[in-house]
Amino acid sequence: MLKSDEFLNLYRTLEELLCEKYSDRTRNYGSVVMQFINNAEGRQFKDKLNLCREIRNLLSHHPEVNGESIVEPSQAMIDILNEVIEYVKMPPLAISYATPFENLLKASLNNKVLTVMKKMERRGFSHIPVIESGRFIGVFSIGTIFMYISENNSVENIDEMEIHDFLKYIPLEAHTTERFRFMSETTTVVEAKTAFEQPHQRSRRLAAVFITDTGSQSGRLLGMITPWDILRT
Repeated sequence: MLKSDEFLNLYRTLEELLCEKYSDRTRNYGSVVMQFINNAEGRQFKDKLNLCREIRNLLSHHPEVNGESIVEPSQAMIDILNEVIEYVKMPPLAISYATPFENLLKASLNNKVLTVMKKMERRGFSHIPVIESGRFIGVFSIGTIFMYISENNSVENIDEMEIHDFLKYIPLEAHTTERFRFMSETTTVVEAKTAFEQPHQRSRRLAAVFITDTGSQSGRLLGMITPWDILRT
């Protein structure tokens, strides 16, 4: 097979995959390739795909001059299309970069606060989910202690205090300077990265993304992603 034919076949395959990908979404562009390029996921391939689009247009509309092919795609261009096709078929998922549930530091309402805080410091966690009877209650963090002190002026007998003593400050909506999101296990790395890059909402930064099987707080917790995890991508 000529490389020009292979290139066009691969380009058509990419278009078919993208048509399926965007079948249930509102499109802002007539070309699915352009739609992909201008979305967060496809932006990483923008320069490469723009070059592929130019070659594809030449091959489709002006394939020959005086009986001779005006362009013959290189193997590098074939490799680019194969790379993008593989990405569209199986984009890397955010859950791959999350701290999985089994390795995640968690707290329950009857845990001693000081013990939990020492574990957080030792393992490098600034935020941990509070789980009670398998249900996600909220998040315990350094900010939880700060909110408690600012309202009560002090923390007395912290050696005896348990997580439930801070219950008022654990629900997600109680965190005044931070916010949290829930995403499904099919969320891609790029989608999670985009969430962290969005402007702060009323000075509330996104502190963590929790991955659940349903993408909601009521779902089964599978893992947690922090900005540091996203930096690794």
